[in-house]
Amino acid sequence: MSEDDEEKWFDWMFRTFYEPVWAYAARRVGLVAADDIASCTFHTAWRKREGVPRDDDRAVIAWLYRVAWGHVRNATRGERRRQRLAALMRQLPPGSPEGGSGGGVEIRTAMETAMARLRPKDGEILRLHYWEDLAIDEIGGILGLTPNAVRVRLCRARLRLGELLRAPRPQPGKGER
Repeated sequence: MSEDDEEKWFDWMFRTFYEPVWAYAARRVGLVAADDIASCTFHTAWRKREGVPRDDDRAVIAWLYRVAWGHVRNATRGERRRQRLAALMRQLPPGSPEGGSGGGVEIRTAMETAMARLRPKDGEILRLHYWEDLAIDEIGGILGLTPNAVRVRLCRARLRLGELLRAPRPQPGKGER
């Protein structure tokens, strides 16, 4: 198929199936995130266009739904991670950086300080999971660990980070001479 034919076919596919894919995403992740899911789905379809069925409309939409489902899973997994991280941040002790006018900067500083105090392996697994938004099996592939080992290390790293965030921090100027 020529490049021009590829573009015409993709244009047809986009015009025909964008709305059903968007609606599928909207029912699963809400209206705000549906645009992103639909866009990512068609971006994937363009990159992997050789694998998209061509001769059956039902096979095309099924393929697109399968791709959209993967993007929905990633989005919901990322949202759950953000919620868990927010919950961890809410566990800061009273009088910690969460209060006051510069709360956002102070919270980030507290998190950065606690992350720096973690063992390097703990910090890396947390960063891969929360910042890089990688799944357990993906982290295992990177670190050469089984998925179960990743889960255990991630759980322990979260507990250590929580302990560091709850631990009292020295106040500047107090006890210094």
